Amino acid sequence: MSTGVATALPLDRLEPWLAEHVPGLEPPLTPVLIAGGRSNLTYRITDATGRAVALRRPPGAVGVRGAHDVGREYRVQAALRDGSAVRVPPVLAHADEDGPLGVPFYLMEFVDGVVVRDAAAAAGLPEPARRACGLALVDQLVDLHRTDPARIGLGDLGRPDGYLERQLRRWRGQIPEGAAASAALAEVHEILVRRMPSQRGSALLHGDFRLDNVIVTRSGQVRAVLDWELSTQGDPLADLGWLLLYWRPPDDLAGVLPAGSELPGFADGAELAARYAAGTGTDLSDLPYYLGFAAWRLAVITLGVAARYVAGARAGGHVDVDRLAGDVRLLTAAARRHLAP
Repeated sequence: MSTGVATALPLDRLEPWLAEHVPGLEPPLTPVLIAGGRSNLTYRITDATGRAVALRRPPGAVGVRGAHDVGREYRVQAALRDGSAVRVPPVLAHADEDGPLGVPFYLMEFVDGVVVRDAAAAAGLPEPARRACGLALVDQLVDLHRTDPARIGLGDLGRPDGYLERQLRRWRGQIPEGAAASAALAEVHEILVRRMPSQRGSALLHGDFRLDNVIVTRSGQVRAVLDWELSTQGDPLADLGWLLLYWRPPDDLAGVLPAGSELPGFADGAELAARYAAGTGTDLSDLPYYLGFAAWRLAVITLGVAARYVAGARAGGHVDVDRLAGDVRLLTAAARRHLAP
């Protein structure tokens, strides 16, 4: 938590705006940064009565085109809240760059619960809750992918077809020239292009669907799915592959991916995949490809973080570049393993 960043919210300008757009908040307001860094920043803002709302805004620098789109988050959450079984926090208000912060932001109700970011948080759930949590997480992904985008007003969100082609082109363009790992990532990209399966359907995608992007109860039920900044339409197996990459990672990725889902009680990845297939009717014969794509994509993202830090575009705090380089190598090897014939 960074007090310096939290106090960057200009309350002298924000409080009058909130009084107009979010009735019922009683000043004085107290902001606390609860999530920050390379993703959108999230503040918990508590008023004089103890009511809490969450404010989401972009970080100081945007490294990847299309990232940190809080307007997209606001629109998607509003549509899902009103028209689907996906659990998202109620949104309250949105402002563009002409608003009081000088950048786009939005407000939503603050949802209490547990975010399983690491093994310590997972250990705080009893084993039956861990099992319930994994199954509920997959059920939310099923609900998302079964939601008709047009019916809830998101038919124009992204382009449903050609998702993998666009993703491979986009992330290939993010590989920094001259980095030690660039050649290996380019080679895996060629494998992904050659072996790319035909897209079997389209759905609303979250884009970063994983355990630490949901809020759960102590009994393991999902209260809210968070972080919709990468949401679009596309190949639903990309979401499933991303979830399973992070789920109970193998020993070689244990220090690369967040811990927690490997604890006793959590279902294994095969059971989650089977539950997803049963809920959506999706053929999972190409799932290893999507796991390879997910590992490659995360390797590219990780290498980009290291490259931007070295170039001076730091996202805040110290970054261990050598550690990130090792992570890239391990993720690239994992991608090759999933893509092996």
